Amino acid sequence: MLLAATTFTASPSIGQEATSAWRANPDLVEKLTRQRREFNYVESKVPPYTLPNPLVTRGGDLIRSPKEWNDSRRGELLELFREQVYGRRPDVEYSLRFEQTAENTQAFDGAATGREMKAIIQVDDRTFSFPFVVFVPNKASGSTPAVIHINNRYFVPLATAIEKPDPFWPVETFIERGYATASFHTSHVDPDKKDGYPDGIRSFFADGKPPEDTAWRSLSAWGWAASRVLDHLQTIESIDASRVAVSGHSRGGKTSLWAACEDERFAIAYSNNSGCGGAALSRRAYGETVKRITTSFPHWFCKPFSDYAGREHDLPVDQHEVIALIAPRGVYVASADEDLWADPKGEYASLIAAAPVFGLLGKDAIETTTMPPLGQQRIKGQTGYHIRAGGHGLGELDWNFFLDFADTLLK
Repeated sequence: MLLAATTFTASPSIGQEATSAWRANPDLVEKLTRQRREFNYVESKVPPYTLPNPLVTRGGDLIRSPKEWNDSRRGELLELFREQVYGRRPDVEYSLRFEQTAENTQAFDGAATGREMKAIIQVDDRTFSFPFVVFVPNKASGSTPAVIHINNRYFVPLATAIEKPDPFWPVETFIERGYATASFHTSHVDPDKKDGYPDGIRSFFADGKPPEDTAWRSLSAWGWAASRVLDHLQTIESIDASRVAVSGHSRGGKTSLWAACEDERFAIAYSNNSGCGGAALSRRAYGETVKRITTSFPHWFCKPFSDYAGREHDLPVDQHEVIALIAPRGVYVASADEDLWADPKGEYASLIAAAPVFGLLGKDAIETTTMPPLGQQRIKGQTGYHIRAGGHGLGELDWNFFLDFADTLLK
């Protein structure tokens, strides 16, 4: 199925085709509108918009085969996102090694081995390092799939991960379900603050020089770090590195999507409540906007993205094309009922608008335009989605829904 240029109008909205489909709570919409009048939470005020067709080149040519997609259009889209949204990673030669700093071979009553590691990057005589933690099941038969978690909140040391269960990264759940898992903290790679550039990997590669307008920013740097953790997982015999998912919540979810675009080794990308600059369509201008996100977090995106503040319709790309770039691999998107700031409808609509690319590449994907009911999962082929009750967060329910999806592709 090919995607024609589609004009989306404010009414009827996604979700009005079936009474059981999710809808934003009118009381919450009214409350948020009163609290933050400068932002739109009213579906009827979403402007009509036309999405760029991921299967039409900038020159207007229709992509009709997987070969044309892989040889032409995919690279063109990657370059557009590098130039306009996430920035371009540096072309600098470096060496990489890993050091183990702690180990527990009998974690969770002997169910897993956990290791605290350090990734060390060297350019000439300069080095940069960041820590991460890895757990592998002890009793698995054969090699296991794995999930890399981009933790945007805090670093979870080895002992803490074992002794203090954390629903944000529930290690024992992964082990029980037959997955290895690894996690690192974003700010250890590139500080998550406006003035953090001098202390991060981006400054290290630039040898302290200020970043150019189109140079990579923090989201891309964190995704690069996820790839370095994957480099390590490839050295572990009990892990099947061809079956590794990359995951994240909020800004970590934005990162996981882009990480999978840049690194085709990731078999699945999981975006949880990622919103603007992640899974949500920028053109909907619902909840967080390009203006708000590039003003509050200028270190996340390269400078050109901010030029589209208030004129999202001029963007040469939109976020459904990030999902399309991951095809034919797996993509899972999750939203939350009370997290209207992240625009659940925009996140779901983005997933649906990417379906024609999966189809072109011979894979099934969700095409149903009505959102699923609250708390019910929808899976078709390479894509999956759920929206749960509650606000902006990541917990056991989200993880178990995701692992249900991952089981269909990685086991």
